[in-house]
Amino acid sequence: MTRIGRGLYRDRYGYRVIWREQGRAREKRFPPDTPIETLKKYRARQVGQAAQYTEASRTGLARDVVKFLRHRRGLRSFVTERAQLRAWLRRYPRRSRWALTSAHVREAIAAWQGEGYSAQEIRHRVRRLRQVYRVLDGPTAPTPCDGVTLPRLPKPRPVPVPDDLIRQVAVHLRAHEIAKRLRTSKTRARYLVLATTGQRPAQVMRAQPEDVSLEQRIWIVRPAKGDRGTIVALNDDMLNAWTLFRAARAWGPFNQRSFVKTLRRNGWPKGIRPYTLRHSVGMALSAAQVDLGDIQAHMGHGSPTTTRAFYVPGLLRRQQAASAAIEGRLGPAAMFDCHDAVRIEGEATSGGATMRKLDDAGKTRRKLVHASKTA
Repeated sequence: MTRIGRGLYRDRYGYRVIWREQGRAREKRFPPDTPIETLKKYRARQVGQAAQYTEASRTGLARDVVKFLRHRRGLRSFVTERAQLRAWLRRYPRRSRWALTSAHVREAIAAWQGEGYSAQEIRHRVRRLRQVYRVLDGPTAPTPCDGVTLPRLPKPRPVPVPDDLIRQVAVHLRAHEIAKRLRTSKTRARYLVLATTGQRPAQVMRAQPEDVSLEQRIWIVRPAKGDRGTIVALNDDMLNAWTLFRAARAWGPFNQRSFVKTLRRNGWPKGIRPYTLRHSVGMALSAAQVDLGDIQAHMGHGSPTTTRAFYVPGLLRRQQAASAAIEGRLGPAAMFDCHDAVRIEGEATSGGATMRKLDDAGKTRRKLVHASKTA
């Protein structure tokens, strides 16, 4: 082995980079065609991280989280990011950031899944922890989240909300305003704008007074989620919602967690996101036989594929017509007596009861075959 620099060695298999960390020798091998400058930079980075480890290992994760949040203060996502990092502090309150490993991250993911947290929430928490390392140590710094498989997001399916439920929540919000349980009408105003227009909460947050013209009955929707924005022609319901919005001065960003909690206290079903108000508007437009291109323009989608796949599924009456088109193709012999089916399903499934159930099912099939022959 030949020494070619401080902590750099060469042998017939390639290069070895050696440094010390917490009194222990660390080593990494590189192929023989690796440039010397790359080896030097790698060792310098590892030596610097080892020094940071020695200093940071004296403190817990909380100190680094506080340092990270100082960089994020003032952002719209600050409250959400703080809540996501608190989940890590509750799980590892006294562990150093440098002592966290991929095994700890996988353990936390498994525990949160067992507690019923959604895949999206878990993914956000892991990404936020990774961001702490990248902000404090550099954009290429290694993190315990590297190589960890995140929970897969379920395919989004539109879940419409009945119009009666939407009205009921609005009535409860109004009642709480009268009873002084809600100090202002901002929550109800934002809720009604979402329910009537079908736009995203982010677009309501970005709306400015000059974007909404009550005289011309239009709302120039600012871009969000990668789209180019759109223009919504305000009907009477939308106009009333925006009139309340202006009167309540509900402009600007708002905390969506608090918004959701307030809606649930006023009758919004648990387990359904208020974002489904957008799905309800898209399906209502489809049920009213509005052209697909017009629905796409109203929803602000860049592609009609998104509109058709996620917000405008096949209508129930069309599905009923499709089912009716193949009705009776198996003949009347295939339609057995529903009372027999109920009796078969109601039998016990143990011992001789199982045999009686199978015998009854066989008798039913023989009756159907006899009926088909005599028909």
